[in-house]
Amino acid sequence: MQVKKKISRSNTPDFFSKEMIITKKSLNENQLKFTYQKQLISDLDNKHKEWSKSINSKF
Repeated sequence: MQVKKKISRSNTPDFFSKEMIITKKSLNENQLKFTYQKQLISDLDNKHKEWSKSINSKF
């Protein structure tokens, strides 16, 4: 007797691809890079807001 599992389809894309294999280590490294870049952008946005306030207060 074979048991067949039904995989329900969701609106999210597949996590894997048959043409490309990504190791867990590589995935983790890329996630760390992404998090770091996101933090840099956030810091830059905050600095921009501070500069904008200082420029507006001078006029």
